[in-house]
Amino acid sequence: MPRFFSVNVVFLRFYRILFVSFSFILFCILLAYSAHAELIAVTDLGVDNSKGAVSVGFSIVVHDEAPLLEILQDGGDYEVRCTGKLYHRRAGFWDEFLSEASYVCLMTGKPIARECLLQDHRGSHTVDFSTLRKDLNQFWSHLSLPMGSWEQIQRNRAYKVVLSFKITRTNISQWIRKPLFFVSWDFVPEVAYELNFDF
Repeated sequence: MPRFFSVNVVFLRFYRILFVSFSFILFCILLAYSAHAELIAVTDLGVDNSKGAVSVGFSIVVHDEAPLLEILQDGGDYEVRCTGKLYHRRAGFWDEFLSEASYVCLMTGKPIARECLLQDHRGSHTVDFSTLRKDLNQFWSHLSLPMGSWEQIQRNRAYKVVLSFKITRTNISQWIRKPLFFVSWDFVPEVAYELNFDF
């Protein structure tokens, strides 16, 4: 009986230590993700009528280039993705989904050349590490998402745009990704920005 009791005590202590360690690691990960989310953010979110089409405009701004420069110097491949969704706001009902569009930019670090390769719908663009923040802010300024015909926007109605933004590492081997399925490979975890507007 005493032996059984001592085994239980050992297991309880082990699980307690395991729980505290896991909680601390999770806290550190969430803290790092939160910091990264503040280092790069979406600004200037707006809606415009562009030649008869709904256009959602925005910019991606790098506030602190140090963490981004560090991952690019390691030669990582990353996907920058912004997905915009347009809704008709209805009081007392679920918002009515109207349209969706995405902006995708592939970002590849080239440490030997000390540069970063950017690829989006406009083509390829090379950015030198020495001017990373300046060039990225210029490259990602005044972006727009076509959200369909303006005819879907009716007068005296309320609408909203939800824009999600994240940066994910893409060159992770499957033999690493599968065993560590619980680990997020997002450099910037998904952040949602919301804009309400009336017409």
